[in-house]
Amino acid sequence: MPDRKLRPAAVALIRMDISTRGVDLYELAERHGYRLVHTVKVDTVARLAIFALARHAAEAGAEAVVVPSFEHAEDLRHFITENAALITPMQLYPRGYCWPSGSFESALI
Repeated sequence: MPDRKLRPAAVALIRMDISTRGVDLYELAERHGYRLVHTVKVDTVARLAIFALARHAAEAGAEAVVVPSFEHAEDLRHFITENAALITPMQLYPRGYCWPSGSFESALI
């Protein structure tokens, strides 16, 4: 396994209005080959959360966004995967992931 410092950076996204369910985001990032460098906590609508996430991800050079559950990224999933990988406890969605049309992905969680 590569040195932790050589792993690509990731930022975590936590929506304050949704439970984190005790997920260890550092371990989740490392399980997928990333190192968690910053956590973005938001308590706002998706449009404003995008700006906070984009700023911190750009500053950290993040290649992935880690969330405690799909719900935390659901409204931002298209934006996230256009720019980075999305890591949830259940699945890694790679950068460029093609989301199914409709609400099918909600049934995956």
